[in-house]
Amino acid sequence: MAGGCRPFLTKPKSQPCQRGAVGGHSPALIMKRLLCLASVLVGFGWLSARAADIPLSAFDGIWVIERAEMNGDTIPSSSVSEIEMELKGGRYIFRSPTATTKGTFKLDNSKSPVWMTIYEEEGPNSGREVEGITELVSGGWRAVYAMQGGGRPSKFETAADSGQVFASYKRKPGTEPKNRPLRGLMISGGCCHDYPGQDKVLCEGISARANVQWTVVRDADQTGTKHKISVYQKENWSEGYDVVVHNECFSDEKELQWLERIVKPHRDGLPAVVIHCAMHCYRAPTNDWFKFVGVTSHGHGSHFAYPMTNVKPEHPIMKTFPAVWQTPKEELYNITSIEKSAIPLATGYSPETKKGEANVWINTFGKGRVFGTTVGHYTQTMSQKVYLDMVARGLLWAAGKLGEDGEPVEGFKP
Repeated sequence: MAGGCRPFLTKPKSQPCQRGAVGGHSPALIMKRLLCLASVLVGFGWLSARAADIPLSAFDGIWVIERAEMNGDTIPSSSVSEIEMELKGGRYIFRSPTATTKGTFKLDNSKSPVWMTIYEEEGPNSGREVEGITELVSGGWRAVYAMQGGGRPSKFETAADSGQVFASYKRKPGTEPKNRPLRGLMISGGCCHDYPGQDKVLCEGISARANVQWTVVRDADQTGTKHKISVYQKENWSEGYDVVVHNECFSDEKELQWLERIVKPHRDGLPAVVIHCAMHCYRAPTNDWFKFVGVTSHGHGSHFAYPMTNVKPEHPIMKTFPAVWQTPKEELYNITSIEKSAIPLATGYSPETKKGEANVWINTFGKGRVFGTTVGHYTQTMSQKVYLDMVARGLLWAAGKLGEDGEPVEGFKP
């Protein structure tokens, strides 16, 4: 399944490539090193933090080297311009003007940065394994490889006499897929909820309804209300993703600069989905988080099942949603205000507040679209077909891939 959330783990084993001097950049030496690198110039990793899914299908295609260096020195672009890699199903073919090599690659997503292990089956280093690290960057990927052994790299740079090679990649011009999957980033964790179960239900449920591939970030053992999620600590944390699902719960993380770091990509146009306790997060001195999610909520009532009314049945997100849906036992948030930029799509009746509380809506935040719902305290609720249909359509709407008929546009069906 394209959106499965289980990490693909490997047990790396390292053997160095053939040793030799690596100083200087004569064409012969560069080609020798690049042939050794043949088995590792396929690096591709999605930013992860302790929990991630990296589908091998994401590598399928033909890639070229955008920039490379070894031992701290830049390799001239003319020396790598005729090299390309063809990847399919975890296998690769490396082609240069003088040689072709073949092999396999695996990733260990439990590590950060993501570990890569390359095994060459045919070529000058047949039978060897090379250790590396890799990550997604704007417009492509980058990786660093321990070409002469000495342990797996830890930084995306090389140093003199390290025996390491850095390379960044982009898709070969003219080979870009017309409709690649949406790249979704699922951020979860924090207080009070079954986040491991919710990650699985949401990723698999949405990908059964839309063409989405997932990276999941859930920092281990962080179950309180105050924590700076690791993914946000990275500069340009959102680069490479088409939509971000915020399903985190850290209400006591109130630093203003931290909040701005999170919301800026969305203000600049990155689509978002905000679920349940995300509405209670990041209560900084400003209201920017509430402006982003579209509503303000400071609390909820007791847990009970309630009737949920579709107030915008003509909207593409709600076209197949029942006129009234009786939820399972849930946690209905009390909404104190709704942003002028937000449009409620559904309400849930609270016998405690004696009114319908907006619990599904859409919002515009700067240049970005936001779909939000406070429904989803329990994993059982998220597992309901009605719920998953709604959230999948909300995600597609935020990403601009939902038709007026409520179906994914061409190329974004599962």
